[in-house]
Amino acid sequence: MHPLDLAVLIGYFAITVAAGFWFTRASARGLRSYFLGENKNKWWMLACSGAATNYSVDGTVWLISMLMVLGMASWWTTLVWWMPNPVVLMAFSAIWIRRTGAMTAADLNTVRFGTDRGAQAARVGFALLITTFSVAQLCMSYVVLHKFAVIFGFDGQLTLGRLTLAGGHAAPLLIVGATGLYVLFGGFRGVVLTDFIQNVLLVVVSFVIGWICFQQYDAGTLHAALSHADVTAEYWKSLAYKPSPDLGVFAESAYADWHDFAGAALAYSVVGLIGCFGGAGGRYGEQRYLAAQNGRQAAWQAALWQVVALPRWVIVAGLAMLGFVYFRDAAVTGADPDSVLPLFTISNLLAPGVRGLVLATLAAAFMSTFSSEVNAAASIIVHDLWQPLFRADRENAPGNMAASYAATFLLVVGSMVCGYLFVENSSLNALWTWMLGGLVTCIVVPLALRWYWGRMNGWGFAAGCVVGLVPSLAMLSKQFTPPETWVHSIPNATLTYSILLLSLAACIVVSYVTRPVEARHIDGFYRRVRPFGLWGSVRRRALASGEPANAPLKLRFIPINLVLGLVATYALYMTPVYFMGRWFTEAAIAGGIFLACAAVLYFTWLRTLPEE
Repeated sequence: MHPLDLAVLIGYFAITVAAGFWFTRASARGLRSYFLGENKNKWWMLACSGAATNYSVDGTVWLISMLMVLGMASWWTTLVWWMPNPVVLMAFSAIWIRRTGAMTAADLNTVRFGTDRGAQAARVGFALLITTFSVAQLCMSYVVLHKFAVIFGFDGQLTLGRLTLAGGHAAPLLIVGATGLYVLFGGFRGVVLTDFIQNVLLVVVSFVIGWICFQQYDAGTLHAALSHADVTAEYWKSLAYKPSPDLGVFAESAYADWHDFAGAALAYSVVGLIGCFGGAGGRYGEQRYLAAQNGRQAAWQAALWQVVALPRWVIVAGLAMLGFVYFRDAAVTGADPDSVLPLFTISNLLAPGVRGLVLATLAAAFMSTFSSEVNAAASIIVHDLWQPLFRADRENAPGNMAASYAATFLLVVGSMVCGYLFVENSSLNALWTWMLGGLVTCIVVPLALRWYWGRMNGWGFAAGCVVGLVPSLAMLSKQFTPPETWVHSIPNATLTYSILLLSLAACIVVSYVTRPVEARHIDGFYRRVRPFGLWGSVRRRALASGEPANAPLKLRFIPINLVLGLVATYALYMTPVYFMGRWFTEAAIAGGIFLACAAVLYFTWLRTLPEE
């Protein structure tokens, strides 16, 4: 590397670690300060923090590959990744989440279901499932960072006393260690501040990369390059839904399964769509909205979060186009679209200093995702697993801060150890597929029902989460059994749908055969949150009590805002994709649609938000 690139990287790490340490004293005041910043956070900083957290390296590589493989039809796959979720949050659910006053996504179950054994089962059961997912994701983050380190040439050995680490592990360990330092001592405020700094860097460098890519091709060269095998440029540009899309030269690649758009892809999209109405994902998403000052600002945060995410699509579009034109031999002919981002990073397209900025951006994308995951997972471990068992759920009990530091430290060190030991084990990639189609599927139905069905209780929630583990484990077993085993005859889509149906049935049946939530708890929840749905008897009883209640949301505007928000979001993100593809007319139309929807939303959404 050029000395200027190294200087940029060193300066970046110094600034982010120092920013995290800035809040050491303020974050040590108690659990709510350490994990929520005492709800004194600026809503626009929370939005930038969330956008930076979602700007993951592995997710960006995946989006580039999906755009190359499926063309503009890849927008249908964004349901798999819960793309409409911010729209639902903006319209109403962010306000609901903030009104609960909970500390974590699992603690929200206590607010909703009370304090009996059923409520504790819901809280602890969900905490265990979501923590398992977070730990696995932290390990996967290390694996992805290791692979990039090897490609970038950071494969030298690192010697610590008598311990010598194998090539490719030095950079991941240093980056994970630096991230762990500011998360450990800076707490949530340190995470938010460093995420904000990282988001500024991500925005600037995304447009720099987009401009570099845009200069490498003209319209004729690009549109000719987009044609491969039986795929034409017009087919690639089409937004039309295709049950069995033509993948062209990618038909025999690792993305061959996406030829069955009506199978597993549709099943995962159903899971994602249900998940959109269940909250913010159960991890750092809920944490961002619970940390807002009030419900109104939580809704603002959701809207800005979407807009600040725009630069990511500039880099996705630019590198996808560059993959066809500049890196065609490896990415297209070699049917390896995943190689585009690392190839660009080590190419001669980047001048000294700029390469350092790009590498710092990739590190920022990793660090913001990793830090948010660690802080959110630690909050659930302490508040929903450790604290109820040992501290009688007292928020400021002695030892809580020590437990918070310990949980954060163990998560960071655990991700290092697991990543180091299993980085070469390809089964981790298979586990990622199971996590999305199996593990997460177990919780999306209970998460959604708790908001819209007043009769649901803690036992029903817990049963809905657990019963889906049976088909979920069957899906996982495919990775460790011979192809002739009977479980391989069951399509993954069938297993995913069975998880959803079993979970739904368990939630309903178990809720009806067990006692409902105590009136004082469920009525208090309803008056505070004011959800809509099947709340008939609870609503009548809660409002007849004469107790103070928050104002309800204006229900007549919510369907309008959902449609307008979804159209606006997709139009906003498609604008840079069309522009980078040199389809300027389509880019102008998409931009115009976004502006028109935003103008209407000013009256139907912004001006109708409640004050509290």
